[in-house]
Amino acid sequence: MGDLKARYQVHRKTKQERHARMHNANRKEIADSEYTYIDRGESFLFRDFGCPRVDFYPSTGRWRDLDGKKTYRGGAVTFLKWYSKLQCKSR
Repeated sequence: MGDLKARYQVHRKTKQERHARMHNANRKEIADSEYTYIDRGESFLFRDFGCPRVDFYPSTGRWRDLDGKKTYRGGAVTFLKWYSKLQCKSR
């Protein structure tokens, strides 16, 4: 049983490190973008007038379209491409 526990701890540590790297990289991409957002620490809330309400999660690279009720994945670069293609009334 001790071997299984050791493997799980290594797996958990690797997963935490991967999510930390993704979080930092995605956070930098979003901060360098031209869009306005609300930073909630573990998520970015995009609430521009005329655009869909979207929550982006930098540790996983997923985002949730709250108006369309759909979840996407792909990281910050893919998210920014998707968000820029939307026909927003305010832009």
